[in-house]
This record gives sequence, C-alpha cells and structure tokens, in this order.
Amino acid sequence: VGRVTSEIKAERDRRIQVGGYKVADKWYHSDTFSRTQQMGLVTLGANIPAGTLWRTMDGSTVTMNQDLASQIFGSAVASDIAIFAAAEAHILAVQEASDPSAYDFSSGWPPSFEDVGD
Repeated sequence: VGRVTSEIKAERDRRIQVGGYKVADKWYHSDTFSRTQQMGLVTLGANIPAGTLWRTMDGSTVTMNQDLASQIFGSAVASDIAIFAAAEAHILAVQEASDPSAYDFSSGWPPSFEDVGD
C-alpha cells in the first residue's frame, strides 16, 4: 500500500506542476515559477501594465489584465482542489483493494493540458 500511495502522491504532484489550468479556451502553465508570476499579477490588480502579453501552454499569447489574472488564479485553486481530491480517492481505493500493487490509478484525474491539449 505504501509504495502505491507514494506513486499516487507523485502523480498528484506531477499533474499540479505540469498539467496547467484552463480559463476560457486557453491553458495556463502551473509550474511553481508560473504560479509565482501569476500571484504577482493578481497582486498588481489594476496596475498590470497595459498591453502585457502572456504566453499560454499552446504557445499563443493573450493580453493580460486584472480580470484574466483573477480568473487564472481561481482556476489554479480549483485545479489543485480537484487534483488533490482525485489523489485522495485513489489512496482510499488502494487501501481497500484486495491487491494494492495491482491498483491502476491512471484514470479518474481531472483533465490537464497533456490529456486534452489545444
């Protein structure tokens, strides 16, 4: 159980770092560096410089503004909550499995950029 639980937690952490989060029709980076930048944008609020371009996970750019920064932050929080909930469900399931080492935790995760792309 311990080995599989550790693998589930590693998958949870990987998805948080590389999975991204979606706002409207664009996916935004979810790695630690990007999250720090995004929190900075939220802090800037109405003081985000006009015309600031932001690169999305598909390589395109969008014009950043206070509303978009808030939406990205909200999506990040929702994504983290969903990923943690999926991991907890898998951990509970593996604890109840008759053969924990055979438990497949590859499904049941919220969508990520690598799953659906754009």
